[in-house]
Amino acid sequence: MPLRLNNVSKAFGTRQVLTGFTMEAAEGERVSITGPSGGGKTTILNIIAGLVTPDSGEVEVPEGKVSYVFQEYRLLPWLTAEENITAAAGCTKEYAREVLRAVELWEERKGYPEDFSGGMKQRVNIARALAADSKVILLDEPFKGLDPELRSRVTEKVLEYSVNRTVILVTHDRAECEMMECGKIYEL
Repeated sequence: MPLRLNNVSKAFGTRQVLTGFTMEAAEGERVSITGPSGGGKTTILNIIAGLVTPDSGEVEVPEGKVSYVFQEYRLLPWLTAEENITAAAGCTKEYAREVLRAVELWEERKGYPEDFSGGMKQRVNIARALAADSKVILLDEPFKGLDPELRSRVTEKVLEYSVNRTVILVTHDRAECEMMECGKIYEL
């Protein structure tokens, strides 16, 4: 089943964020949404995730889990990197370790979020989303805080671990759309 938003509108108070937004992503397709800050990109992801209800329009999301890399880190501070992944993704410790190795955080697997840089926290977020058994992965500015070389290596792992899953990428950087091999780009 494809992921579809048809003629979706959303306002927060008197501020209209989306008006008649329509998009479609086939199963296993990678799609990007770009546009200015405050233009509704994150709102679209929140609607797909079921965190925000649109004021009008139709939303169809494939059955099953949706993984989400938020702009904020949203890590549980009392859990290690490994535990943050197993708790949220519902995967085994072994698989959490595999994904942490993929995002180059193997040595930090027993570390706590308070000891991590912003880029390290973001990679734990990415690993958590990739480790979940989900059909849809939502990525909201997922590579912030990563230097260009690390961003390139982590992007390769995201592509590897997201095969056969629908990926929706929100970014300001058109180069990330290309790196993520997005088949469609929706400009707000």
